[in-house]
Amino acid sequence: MKKILWRGILYKSWEHCTLQQEKDGMAVRSIITGNYQNQLFSVNNTLKLDEKWRIQEFEIRSDIDGKTNYTVGRRIGKDWWINDSVIPELTGLLYIDISLTPFTNTLPVNHLLLEIGKSSDIDVLYIDLLENEIKPVRQRYTRKAKYQYLYESLDYPFEAVITVDPKGIVTSYPGLFEEVVEGRMK
Repeated sequence: MKKILWRGILYKSWEHCTLQQEKDGMAVRSIITGNYQNQLFSVNNTLKLDEKWRIQEFEIRSDIDGKTNYTVGRRIGKDWWINDSVIPELTGLLYIDISLTPFTNTLPVNHLLLEIGKSSDIDVLYIDLLENEIKPVRQRYTRKAKYQYLYESLDYPFEAVITVDPKGIVTSYPGLFEEVVEGRMK
């Protein structure tokens, strides 16, 4: 079991994340609390990943300024079932990006296994927790160095150079997140 604590710079948040290896992949659980633009929020999420770091299912419970939301998603074949309904525009997506955590950037880093100088455009299931929105987005990852990736949004003008550790876990996401501590538990 691996535990990570991230500090959210923009979102004035803290995230405590636990990664647990399972026989068919990994379970990731995190608790995020913070304050963004005078909106207090708390989020509990659980992600189930396969052995190749692809999202299989997720469960997110959030409270944004007193408004509670619960979202469950499960990938069955190429279809995404969100709260018991198939969402056609999400068909075929292998990755998830949750707005208040840097962990989800780890998924394409570890699945794509890009060589230095190579890039890949991907389609992602994006969850904006503060806006309560789920939609497909296009992103590009380019490996700049052994532990650095250029992340680019292809839907709106945003990019950042993300630093990861030897296991591909995000340690620095300039202006947004930084790892405070990482450790192993028995």
